[in-house]
Formats: sequence, structure tokens, C-alpha cells
Amino acid sequence: RYYQTPLLKLPWLRITANTSFVFDKLNKIREKPRLSGIANRLLKKISNYTLEDLDMFFNKSDKNLPLPDQIALKDIENSWVNCDIAPDRGVSTNLLFYKPLFFKDLQTSAKGFLSKNYNTNNETASCIMIIGVNSTGGYEGSLKINKKVVSQLKKLDSAYNYVHVEGTGEGVISTQINDITSKANQIIMPMIFIMIVIVLLISFRKISYVILPLFALSVSIIWIFGTMVLLGIPFSTMAVAVVPLMLGLGVDYSVHLSHNYRSELAQGKTPAEAIKISVTEIGEAMFLAMLTTVIAFLSFLTATVPPMRDFGLILALGIIYTFLTALTLQASVRYLVDRKKKQLDREKKKTFKINIFMGKFAKKILKHQKKIIAALLLITVVTAVEATQLKTEFDFNAFLPTETPSIKLYKRIQTEFPFSSQDQEYILLEGDVATTETLTGIMRTHMNLKDDKYIAKKADGSIKTTSIYTIIQQAVNNNKSLIKEFNLDEKTYIPNSNRDVKNLYDYLYDDTEYGFLTKSTLHRETDGRYDAAVIDIYVTLVDDSEKNEAFNKKVEILNTELNEDIEHYGNNVNAIVTGPMIITYKITSSLTHSQIISTIISLVLAALVLIIVYRRVTLGIIAMIPVMMSMIWILGTMYLAGYTLNVMTITVTSLTIGIGVDYAIHATERFRLVADKTGNITKAVTETISRTGGALLISAMTTCLGFAVLIFAPIPPQVQFGIITSTTVLFSFITSVLLLPLVLARWAKWSKKKKGYIISPAPVDEKYLKEIEE
Repeated sequence: RYYQTPLLKLPWLRITANTSFVFDKLNKIREKPRLSGIANRLLKKISNYTLEDLDMFFNKSDKNLPLPDQIALKDIENSWVNCDIAPDRGVSTNLLFYKPLFFKDLQTSAKGFLSKNYNTNNETASCIMIIGVNSTGGYEGSLKINKKVVSQLKKLDSAYNYVHVEGTGEGVISTQINDITSKANQIIMPMIFIMIVIVLLISFRKISYVILPLFALSVSIIWIFGTMVLLGIPFSTMAVAVVPLMLGLGVDYSVHLSHNYRSELAQGKTPAEAIKISVTEIGEAMFLAMLTTVIAFLSFLTATVPPMRDFGLILALGIIYTFLTALTLQASVRYLVDRKKKQLDREKKKTFKINIFMGKFAKKILKHQKKIIAALLLITVVTAVEATQLKTEFDFNAFLPTETPSIKLYKRIQTEFPFSSQDQEYILLEGDVATTETLTGIMRTHMNLKDDKYIAKKADGSIKTTSIYTIIQQAVNNNKSLIKEFNLDEKTYIPNSNRDVKNLYDYLYDDTEYGFLTKSTLHRETDGRYDAAVIDIYVTLVDDSEKNEAFNKKVEILNTELNEDIEHYGNNVNAIVTGPMIITYKITSSLTHSQIISTIISLVLAALVLIIVYRRVTLGIIAMIPVMMSMIWILGTMYLAGYTLNVMTITVTSLTIGIGVDYAIHATERFRLVADKTGNITKAVTETISRTGGALLISAMTTCLGFAVLIFAPIPPQVQFGIITSTTVLFSFITSVLLLPLVLARWAKWSKKKKGYIISPAPVDEKYLKEIEE
């Protein structure tokens, strides 16, 4: 190895020199006070160090590094004989001090670990350490390891008062979020339970009417979790919403059964008669509601995301379980509790103040029918326009609690360490990659990547990428003899033949210095063939000039540019762009499409079921009007609220169908029953709004308040999910109670005029008419 100087060009290939005499000279200088003082001042001025600092450094080195006190170049001669030709070019401008080329690489790497405001004059600064964590224990194993990492960092922080140590990263963030979510759920779940208890207690004013529905719901939830275990369904982020959904939706069946049962008792029926009439009258509506709701949730099976398919299946089974427990377990226990009571009539006067309120409300609705219909249609038109502008987006940051320490630190690192990005996307090459064509294609891809918008940069402005080609460049720059050894082009460093490529790959793959990196970019089969390669591309989506640009839009640009960067890598080599962000982008892009399909399937199947049951096409379609209007309203409201469709909120359309069709069926069934038995359209509207509307009001209140509790959740999408679901329930109630009876009244008038009867030609049931008029 030789270096050129302005005065002399050394003719031989390598030199070795023993530098141990330097230490002896330094010690002699320090023995003389004046020389020591001059040396100290010079050293302080040049390097900001003193001789005492060097002493301390060497003392610490003696304790921690297994190196001799004195080391000469000849001592490491055997380690560098393979580097016969030095990579250093040009002529040094300084006789005494020169900087080899690797100093520049070292500087570039070092700047990636230093904050952007660092300079040598600062008394304090920040730097980062990157720790690779390898876990084979799955999610739980990862949490355990990261908890240990956080614990050790806290110990370090408390042990030294001159440095502050903090830790962050995906593992640490997941650990903290898991802890926060667990603590929050310990509060949220009981709060949902308490809200439902309060509403039921206020509505029915008897403890037994609170305990029985909750007992039936508890049995259903136990069945759900047991089924999840039997089916091998993991408890994912989406599965967190199962319990509040089951509590919110499942209580509806219990409320309708209890409400109708008490209405019959108030009319003088015995417990046996009341429970029989309730199961008969409400049972059909409950079955239809259950069936259509199950259809709505099973539509999630068309989704491309496995957790969403599991979510739909769990909800569908949960609805079936709550239906069965309400109609069997709750009804049976209710009868057993009341059958021996002799003072049931005492409940008559205080039972249904809600019915009285809803009855007065019905009169107001009948008085202003046209105004109400016009107002609701206007709202529908406005929200429909807004709904068309709703976007699908998944931003990982949106799922994070903003006040979590590790998340604050993560964002700080993104800002203060612009060259430290560890977010990676990949171009995967599969096929025979040990060819000159493949290497040429990889080289061209690196050139294409230079002008991409979101590719991370190093401190020197070069792109932050790794591939077998960059490893070859590094190896050749450190050892020019490789050019001759493997017949490389002196400009591109690409071998002349496929055989040379294979030999170069083998050399790098088995080399102690480059083997680790090479194995991370090349895959070698047991027979020695190289059948895959990967280009690691570091990306950063942090851009101060585009703070308001959607995450999905950035990833869309990234995905488009990476696909455009792909070159020809050989006839038998296939290339694909992949990585965490790209996969997320493609999943969220497919969510909208799959959800549209799910929604259409749900609407069509629910309408078909109602048409078949009612045997009237028009009646089946009318019953779906509240559902479709609620769906439009909620999508428009989401846009106005600044929400987007993400993994949690994308379920809103199917939830709207599941909840809305439930309410619509109960209202339609009550209208059909009263209209058929009395032939009086006004009476049918009034009874639907007052009696069924009262039950729907209790159901809506329990569900709304239950989901509203999610505003205390630490995860932002869970908060959005709670607000959206509560609003959906409210919209479903409004359209089912305000609009549907008025539309049914117009349909009834048309049917009576055309056929002479509304539902059937049966005579008026005078006994029933008298009962509802009391």
C-alpha cells in the first residue's frame, strides 16, 4: 500500500512502519513542563483534547479493549496483504496528514447517528444507537424482549447523570401501546357495562329486567370467545370491537322482548300468555333482524384482509348467539321468575312513560309529514354529495396514542435525525440472478432511484440503498485487485461473463467481511445456485413541505416510482415491489373495492330475504330505505368530521346495514301487524312510533352510550369507531321512527286502494283494536 506526496512518489507497493516510538517521544515531552504546556495548547486547539484526556482514554481502553499498549503497522501486516492495491487516488495536499477514501464513508455513516444540529462547539448534543431485536416467540415474545430493553434503558438513564437515555422503535411502541390499551380496557369495558345497566334500569325500573338481559349477553360473549379459540381465530386489533358490538347490538333483542312482555302484562296478561305472545309477535321480527344482520356481517368474508374476514364471522356468530340466548334463556328465566307473582298489575301505571312520550311524538310527526320527509331528503342529498369525497387511508401514525413517550421520541428522531431512516421497501428478484443481465439491471435501478421523491438520503446526499451491486462497489473500492481477479469492468464493476458473476458472488458470500451483507441480499440454494436477490430501499415519508399531504398519497407516489424504477433483469427473472408500506397501501386500496362488493351483497341479500318473507317486492324495498339513507348520512358525516376510511372505520357500511335493518324490520313488522288487524293506517303509524319506537329508543340509547364510551380509548381509530357507530345507531333510529312509518303509510294507502286491503283481507280484530286504544 502506498501514498503519493507532493515531494516523493514511493516506488514500492507497500510499506510498514513501527510507530511505537511516538509514545516514547510523547512521554519525554510531557516530562518537560514548557514543552508539555506547548503540546497541550496545540493539542487543545487542533482536536479539543488535552494530554490528560488522552490518558483517561487509554486507561479506559486498557480495561475494555484487548489491545496492546503499543501497536505497529507491521503487527497487522498479515491482515491486509490481500489489499495489494490501495484505493486512494490523487496526490495528498498535506505532507503529514492525509485522509484515505474510507474516511468519507465513515463521516457519512457517522452523520446518520448524529442529530442535524450537532457541531463540535456544542456542549450537549444527541446521538442514536440502533438495536436489532430478534424474537422467535411471536408477538408475546417480542413484547417480553422489548420490555427488557426498556427496563435496561431506564437503569442506564438513572445510573448516569451526565447523559439522558431514551428508547423507541416499533417494538417499544407496541409494548407501550399494549400496556396503555390493557389499562384502558379495564376502564372502558366496565363503563360500557355500567351505561347499559343505567339505561335498562331507568327504562324498566326493575333489577330483574337489568340482570336477565346482561346474564344472557354474558353467556353469548363466553360462547363467542370459546368459538374463537375452537376456530383458531386470533384476538386482533379489530376483535377488540367485538365485545362492545355484542353488548350494544345484542341488548336490542333483550330490550324488544322485555318491552313487549311488559306491555302484555300491563294489558292484564299472565306471565305465560305474555311471554308466549312476545315470542310469537316479536320472535318473527327478531328472527328477520338476526338473519339480515348476519348476512350483513358475513359480507365481510369477501374482504381481502384476513382479520376483517374473521371480524365478520365473529360478529355473525355473536348475533346468532345473542338471538338464541334472548329467545330461549332469557324468556325461560323471565317466566320462571314471574310465574308465581301475584301483584304484576301494580306495574301498569308506571311501566311505559316512554310509550306516552313516543305517542305524543307520533302525533307531531303525523301533523308535519311533508315537512319531515322534505327535510330528511334534503339531508340525504347533502350528505350524498359529501360521501363521494370520502377517502380511504391508512396512516400507521394515526393508530398511535400521541402522548405516549416512545411515540413522541420516535417523531423527534424523524425530525432531528434525517439520515437515520430504518423504514425499508424492497424490490424482490426471483430467478437466475447470477447473470450479467441481472447485475446490469440492478445497477440501472439504482440510477433510477436517485430522483425518487421519498427515497432516504445519506448525509452526503447519496441515496440510502443496499443490494449485491452496492456490496460489489464497496468491495472493489476497498480492493482494486478484484477487478482483475473477477474480470470486472473498470467503470461499472460488472463482470464480463455469467461465470465471473457466479465466482464473485461465491467470494462475497463466503467472505468474512462481506458475507453477512451478501447473505441479506442474495439467496443461495444448497446446490450453489443463486435464485433470488433483493434491493433494500430506505424510505422516509417525513417532508416538512407536505405536512398536510395524505399518507396514502405519499405511499401511492412511492409505489408508482418504485415500479417505474424496475429494469430488465434477465428473461428468467421476475421483479416485484414490496415492503410494509407498499403492502399496507395495496390492502387499503383493496378495502374500498371489497367493501363496496360487501355492501352491495348485503343490501341485495337483505332485500331478497325481506321480499320473500313479506311476499311484496315494494314492501321489502321500502324496509331497506332507512338502511340506505343511514348509510349515506354516516358516510357524509364522516367526511364532514374529517375522518377517512381505515381498517376500523371501513366496516361502517356493513355495520349500518346490520344495525339499520334491525330497527327497520321491527318498525315494519309492528306496522304490518297493526295495519292487518285494524285496517287503520293512522293507528298503525301511531302504534309503530309509540310502542316499537319506545323499544327502539331504549335500544338506541343503550347502544349509543355503550359505543360512546370508546371516546376514552387510547387508540384514535377506536375513538373514531365509537363515535361513528354511535352516530350510525342514532341515524338508524331517526330514519326508522321518523321516515319509515310515513313511507309505509303511503304504501298502505296505495295497497288499500289497489287491492281493497293493506296486508290481508282478514276482518278487523276488534279485541286487539280495543287493547291498543286503552
